[in-house]
Amino acid sequence: MLTEVMDKRALVDQLLERPPAIHAMNDEGDPELGVWSTDRDCYLFLTETVRPGSRTLETGSGLSTILFAALGAEHTCVTPAQVEVDRIVEYCRQEEIDISLVAFEIGSSDEVLPRLLSGAAIDLAFVDGCHGFPTPIIDWYYAGSRLRQGGLLVVDDVALPAVAEVCGFIDLDPRWAAARRTGKWAAYRRVDAGGLRQDWFEQPFFRRPPVYGMAAFAGHLARRAHARLWRRRRWSRG
Repeated sequence: MLTEVMDKRALVDQLLERPPAIHAMNDEGDPELGVWSTDRDCYLFLTETVRPGSRTLETGSGLSTILFAALGAEHTCVTPAQVEVDRIVEYCRQEEIDISLVAFEIGSSDEVLPRLLSGAAIDLAFVDGCHGFPTPIIDWYYAGSRLRQGGLLVVDDVALPAVAEVCGFIDLDPRWAAARRTGKWAAYRRVDAGGLRQDWFEQPFFRRPPVYGMAAFAGHLARRAHARLWRRRRWSRG
C-alpha cells in the first residue's frame, strides 16, 4: 500500500513538473500555451479516491483529465474546445498514458450535462469548467445529480464569486457532507443520491439570502411591508 501511495504522489509530481501545454494563456494572435491547474493537494486528494474502473466526470479539461486517465478511471470530460482535447491526446501519446477509457463530450456544460443524466451513477465529479455565473451552479446541479450515495463532488476556485455562491449553498445543504477544504478547492460527499431538484419549502436550511442578493432581498421586504400597510389603511377606511 505504501508503494502505491508513493507511486501516485510521484505521478502527480511528474505531471506538475512536466505539465501539458493545453490552454491559451492570452488572447493574442499567437497565444502562449500552458495549463490552468489547481493545487497539488487537490490532485493528491483525487488519487486517494479514484481507482481503476472508478466512474468520474469533470467539467473543463486539463492536467486533471490526464490524471484521471492515468489512474484508470472510466472518465467523461466535458469541454467546449476540440483543440484542447487534441493536445491532451497528443500529450498522453507522448507520455505513454492510456487514454482509451476517457470519453470527451465537446460543448458547453449547460448543453452537454443534461443529456448525460441518464448515464450510470458516478463516483466523483470534478467541477472546474466555466466559472461565470450561473455555470458552476449548473455544473453542480447536473453533475451532482449523477453521484452515487457516498460519491464525491470536488469544486475548484472556491474564491471566485459564482463558485463561492454554490459552495455557500452546499455548506448548508444536509444532502452533502464536507470532506476536505482549502482556500483553493473544496470536496463534498453526497449523503443521499438522485436528482437535486427541490422547491423552496423543502429547503428550511437555506434561511439566509445569498450575499449578492441582500439589497434585492431588503427591497422585497420593504415592498411586502408597504403592501401590508396599504391593505390595513384600506380596510380601516372600508
